[in-house]
Amino acid sequence: MAGDRYRPQVGPQTTDDRLQQIFVEMIEPLHDAHTGLARARAGGGLTPVFGGLRPGTAQPTKELRKRSAEAVASQLLAPEVVFGGGRLGVGELPGGIGHLRVSGFDDYVDDGSYQDQAAELDRALDAVLAGPARPRGLVIDVRLNGGGSDELGPRIAARLTDRPYLAYRKVARNDPGDPTRFTTPQPIPVRPAAGARYTGPVALLTAGSTVSAGETFTQALIARSPHVTRIGENTQGVFSDVLIRLLSPTFAVILPNEKFLTPDGSSFDGPGIPPDVRTPVFTPEELDGLKDSALSRARQALGGASGT
Repeated sequence: MAGDRYRPQVGPQTTDDRLQQIFVEMIEPLHDAHTGLARARAGGGLTPVFGGLRPGTAQPTKELRKRSAEAVASQLLAPEVVFGGGRLGVGELPGGIGHLRVSGFDDYVDDGSYQDQAAELDRALDAVLAGPARPRGLVIDVRLNGGGSDELGPRIAARLTDRPYLAYRKVARNDPGDPTRFTTPQPIPVRPAAGARYTGPVALLTAGSTVSAGETFTQALIARSPHVTRIGENTQGVFSDVLIRLLSPTFAVILPNEKFLTPDGSSFDGPGIPPDVRTPVFTPEELDGLKDSALSRARQALGGASGT
């Protein structure tokens, strides 16, 4: 076990920097994006020093976001209209297909309450769903979604259905000595929203950089009818809220402690939610050619021309 290997390396003479290295070496093989290490700041608070990640995941750098936006824009009829400080984008594809980009489920409004964040999300949803020309198909893009509030995902799902259904059930570890013990499952429903709703065909674009709340949103659309066609790659495979525990006055560990369950009691933790249609996602080759195979396949699935 990792503890047996590393415990002898820690003693009174172990420096904080060496201890940090040891902790990272213990955590890194988990390849879990909700597992990490942080150091305490002198003035209070924590500074992350390490976070796990599934091998092969493309980090959503500023450059990747810029180039991917250019590839998407090559298929839009006009520049997208942005909301939420740029984290939300609404556009139109040929054939009357709407396009909704959701790059995160937080930070739509500076220092805003949940109600403020939800109101900004509603503005974007109204722009794509309640305009004078209702879409005959809808593409939702969460490929570079780093997560945020799990509550905002079902808010979108509530605008995409006219009947209530179960998004998922949520459980949390409740016994430090027994990893098999969890709380009673808490059902998280999707109920039709009062505002303008869209119940036509939907394609959802996902990738390894679809993380956390981006994944719980993906899971919240699985039971939607008609079926939402998932296109792209497996999501990252980390659904839980994070649990922060102090290891010492200097270090804190970040851990997942929850599961988001399917109707049969399983979860997508680890491998992530798979697509129905697997395509390249923002590869260097595609970006160099200003191509977006996933978006093209989404348009085909919704009955529109594939474009480039």
